[in-house]
Amino acid sequence: MERLFKYHGTVSSMGFSSKGCCVADLILGDITDWDKPPVRVEAHGALAKYINEIEMTDAEERYIQSDWYYDSNLYLYRIEVPSSDGHVPAKVIMQADFLSSELVIFGPKDYIETDSPEPMTRELHAVWLHWKIDH
Repeated sequence: MERLFKYHGTVSSMGFSSKGCCVADLILGDITDWDKPPVRVEAHGALAKYINEIEMTDAEERYIQSDWYYDSNLYLYRIEVPSSDGHVPAKVIMQADFLSSELVIFGPKDYIETDSPEPMTRELHAVWLHWKIDH
């Protein structure tokens, strides 16, 4: 597994790349810290589609400062939405593989509608940890 970098923030700008369909150019920012530099990443496939669809809503999940994991090529791998617990995420969104049209979601399948979501269940968290180790 390649080393992943983490950015804590939200989408501050989004556009679609001329590289083809299902490629989104994202600028992530942290509105709570203006001294923290933004980062530009690319999302592909189902993950780009998910981000595009949620950006068209007013769901709270869109505004929650999440953890965005990307590699050294600045390709987005997954999003972890934090919960009120702090140690167990409320939701993890990723693709089955890099260019897959299939999302893998641990946590609620629907968009989160509260600004302080509950953590995923212990059972689901255990499944997420095992999946993370295997992939």
